[in-house]
Amino acid sequence: MRQSEQSREASSDPRQPAARRPAPRWRRLRALVLASAVLYLIVVASLWLALPIVGDRWWPGTLFLFGPRQVIALPLLVIVPAALLVQRRALIPAALASVIVVGPILGFSVSLRALVGGADRGDLRVASFNTGSRAMSMERLKGFVSEARPDVLALQECSIPEPELAAAFPGWFVHVDRGMCLVSRHPLLKAESRDRSDVWREGGHGAILRYAIALPDRAAGAAPVGSSGPGAAPEAPRPAAQAPPGARTFSLLNLHLETPREAIEALMHGLWKQAAEHDRVIALRTWESELARKWVDEAPYPAVIVGDLNMPVDSAIYRRFWAGFENAFSRAGLGFGATKRTRWFGIRIDHVLAGPGWTTERAWIGPDLGSDHLPILADLRWTGGAPGGDAQR
Repeated sequence: MRQSEQSREASSDPRQPAARRPAPRWRRLRALVLASAVLYLIVVASLWLALPIVGDRWWPGTLFLFGPRQVIALPLLVIVPAALLVQRRALIPAALASVIVVGPILGFSVSLRALVGGADRGDLRVASFNTGSRAMSMERLKGFVSEARPDVLALQECSIPEPELAAAFPGWFVHVDRGMCLVSRHPLLKAESRDRSDVWREGGHGAILRYAIALPDRAAGAAPVGSSGPGAAPEAPRPAAQAPPGARTFSLLNLHLETPREAIEALMHGLWKQAAEHDRVIALRTWESELARKWVDEAPYPAVIVGDLNMPVDSAIYRRFWAGFENAFSRAGLGFGATKRTRWFGIRIDHVLAGPGWTTERAWIGPDLGSDHLPILADLRWTGGAPGGDAQR
């Protein structure tokens, strides 16, 4: 009894130090930091969900789609240090926002196949590269082919004459058509090029080419890709009019679709005043994707689509026409995968897409070959269709 009375007296003694409580200003600061982190998470998540809807459809969304998206990460430079100093609970929404920014918004891809994939190269290695209409160093290109060893190399904005390309890759199957080039170590059975005059009249580009290529059955003893020396092109079968016995035929489409550059430049100078120009370019690009998709759907064999589509995967146009295909880098790539570079940032607008009958084993970005684009490569595995038959799509 006496002890409890002494305790009450001690607690009521004004000379005893009271338990410290945060000052009102400090509590408000902590609440502000937490609220800022939560609000930032909401904004980032909303942007992630909205971008595939408004990008390539509404002019502010298009500017962000093709602009330096890294600016969206700038608030983290304030939120994270503030959370560490005054409110650790704010690190949770900040961490979630960081994952969304780095992944879906900035386009960082990570896949189990990319992390643990073995050395198996699959059935087909394809490479796509926009040379940028620049004078291409043939020795540099041959060195890339010798090292990367693609079975098929598709080039856009290719200024290399066919005789020069054929001389550089003796024994390969070569096709050149108005700035679009194809080099294949497998027999090229048929080449079709869509007449672009209607697209050109509207000011577009619309390069759409479709090939039928015979893929030898590796299990039947097809010779692996090799090289005859440093910097030399790998050996390939001699041109033939028919597919070799046991071969599987596939369709490959090489695309170069209209750029959004004119719309972006107009918006940068006039913003909403140039919305009409933006809408015109978007309509043209949508039409070109529609034409290209029709050619894909009419392909007689399991299709592989490669080229410069001039749109990232979160474009509304991409989602409408191309999201149904397996994007090789999204499926089996590692990193940001930028294929188009500017002075300040990069963006992935060149793609390898696998249609039904194919799956991706591995995808990666190639080295700098002197263009403002980088090559994109993918190892694909055949999953459908019997050898030698008209495989179902």
